Amino acid sequence: MYRLVPQKPKGDFFKSMDNDKKILRFTARFNTRVPEDLDRRFIISFYLADDTIGIYEPAQKNSGIIEGKFLHRRVYKNVDKGLVPITPTDLAIGGDCKINGHSFHILSADKYTENYLN
Repeated sequence: MYRLVPQKPKGDFFKSMDNDKKILRFTARFNTRVPEDLDRRFIISFYLADDTIGIYEPAQKNSGIIEGKFLHRRVYKNVDKGLVPITPTDLAIGGDCKINGHSFHILSADKYTENYLN
């Protein structure tokens, strides 16, 4: 049946059930020379169930920057690779990744993420 308003495409059911609650977490910092942004740290969460990314900024004392969500959870495109969605291999430890116009340098990952990527 044809519709006037297009519907959201169906997701991969088996992928979402197999990878439910599996999250890859990376710590990152801005790739910038602005003095106010040098000490800012971020937690990049890659959700394997639907390949979405959410970025959170933890609280830092006396920084003057409000902590919380930096970027909402959604699928972000990799502008360096022809606008394909970002994958966990794009978030290599020690590498750089551009997400929504912000350039991040990936510092580390948690143990689960390191085991998953190896």
